[in-house]
Amino acid sequence: MLIIICLLGGIGYFTYRFFTEGPKWVNFTANRHVYNNGVIIDGAIYDRDGNALLDTVDGKRKYSDNENVRCATMHIIGDKKSNVATSIQKVYADRLVGFNIITGMFSTTVAGNKIHTTLDSDVCAAAYELLKGKKGAVCVFNYKTGEVICLVSTPTYDPENPPVIKDGDDRYDGVFINRAISSRFTPGSVYKTVTAAAALDCVPDIEQQQFNCLHEFVVNGQKVVCSGTHNKEDFRNALKNSCNCAFGEISMQIGWENTAEYARKLGIITNHSLSGIPTVRGKIASSGGLNELAWTGVGQNTDEVSPYAMMRYMGIVANGGLCVEPYIIEKITTGSGIPLNFDKQNDTTRVLSQSTANKLREMMRYTVQNGYGDKGFPQGMEFCAKTGTAELDGKKRSHAWFVGFSSNEKYPYAFSVMVQNGGSGRSVAGPIASKVMAVVKNKVDNAELLTQN
Repeated sequence: MLIIICLLGGIGYFTYRFFTEGPKWVNFTANRHVYNNGVIIDGAIYDRDGNALLDTVDGKRKYSDNENVRCATMHIIGDKKSNVATSIQKVYADRLVGFNIITGMFSTTVAGNKIHTTLDSDVCAAAYELLKGKKGAVCVFNYKTGEVICLVSTPTYDPENPPVIKDGDDRYDGVFINRAISSRFTPGSVYKTVTAAAALDCVPDIEQQQFNCLHEFVVNGQKVVCSGTHNKEDFRNALKNSCNCAFGEISMQIGWENTAEYARKLGIITNHSLSGIPTVRGKIASSGGLNELAWTGVGQNTDEVSPYAMMRYMGIVANGGLCVEPYIIEKITTGSGIPLNFDKQNDTTRVLSQSTANKLREMMRYTVQNGYGDKGFPQGMEFCAKTGTAELDGKKRSHAWFVGFSSNEKYPYAFSVMVQNGGSGRSVAGPIASKVMAVVKNKVDNAELLTQN
């Protein structure tokens, strides 16, 4: 009886492990049904237009025919050796090979499944070209539907022709890390949009207040220094001028508790899942002296955020306070085209009141019109945006940021651009955002013309 009990217990434990860890067993790299010298040899991944970003031909992996597309999508699609832990090829390995618990790996007569993404390879390629070898990230998504059309990280390389990477080669520093979703950076003044949202909710008379910027002020014996001398200004112009003095004072009115709460509420310091792919959480101080609070509110101190989180937040402001969760997997089918599931994440939650979101959107639109000028951006998109030039310790150059969205709902796209150690947000990241969004606009316009014809 003891032997029978042990046998049944062992069978039960094995069955439990089979159902919970079967995909991991199948995807063990020594399984020659799935891998060839460590390279997965089943399944395919496509962009939104049906272009193959990754395919299996005669048991070998084949990427896009376009080198720029290959480089642009390497981090999200994955390299041949699956070095990028957050790639679709890595996270969705069991889906790619067509494994399921009931039929194993032989569900269809066609090897592997097909994963259809929301990515636009043209927009991704444009973002990659515009980064011009700099380290950084470009993120774009449709804030009405949640479709992520661009998620580019650099440095990268051509997965069809991988380079020999030697230790200390700065060209490939952190090349297997997706800077868009897995890295966080000092945000600088783009974080003032978070502080502004908190102020609109937590400081009753914020829109009536006047601030006096004399280039610097002292709090707790420490200086808070601004990039200019703006003299008297109201809340709207403080954002347009990106005034550290005004936003340092505003941050002290908001307080530590509300500062931390809005960083959490707006998704800056929380974990997110992009169709099952984990993203890094940001870091914002939640206590300290008033001087630290002032610097936290202007996006300095110990603040660190991810480009993805800023893109998601811009979508909330653009969408009247509603968050439509971004997603990147449109659907998965068998090799013969039978739908298996639909991974859309159309969850919509209210994060900001419509009144607060609309006021912040108007302030960001005012910033573009009267600060940066509409001429530098695609006409008709009605840009709402904010620059950031994040200062760093030591002699390192600032991180260049540019975040925002099109307020013309014909082009419902929000974006985030970050160039690591790039310098000025306005002169470096701004033009990249403008040109990437021009590609988006052209694609929308061309699709409309095709429909009309």
